[in-house]
Amino acid sequence: MLQARGAERARSGLEHRIRGINVPMHPSTIRLIAYWQACEARGGLRMGRDVPASGIAPLLPDLVVAEPVRDWADAHIRLAGSAMAEYFGRDLDGARMSEIFAGEPRDGEMLLAGARAAIARNRPGIVEQILVGNGREILRQEVAELPIYAPDRNVRWILTSTFSF
Repeated sequence: MLQARGAERARSGLEHRIRGINVPMHPSTIRLIAYWQACEARGGLRMGRDVPASGIAPLLPDLVVAEPVRDWADAHIRLAGSAMAEYFGRDLDGARMSEIFAGEPRDGEMLLAGARAAIARNRPGIVEQILVGNGREILRQEVAELPIYAPDRNVRWILTSTFSF
């Protein structure tokens, strides 16, 4: 069973704060959303055509693309950047989110719910997450979920970015 290193941090007494935000703050999130909007104007961001692509190559290490399983009850990871592999300690391609977040199912459920919401609204969903220990900020990240099209354009997948400040 695979567990995120973040799950280890959570058990070590760190407080995990999450809040939705309307306007991205991280320059990489801003760049990714601008790319998504440009692709949307051309009929939508599509896996295999627009991801991966040179326009977002510097962002790829921090991106994950997931395909729904049973209407987002779970998801298969179809593309995971190198930063994600490093964070989780292995290549995530092909893994299920329920497996990845087995030690912290609440985090996995939050990502799946965010995917459903972003697809239903057809716009990015953004959250700020902060790890706090002893009253001090340890880590601050901006996580965005953007709806994309599967390679065949029949199903909506989700692209998730995680950028640290």
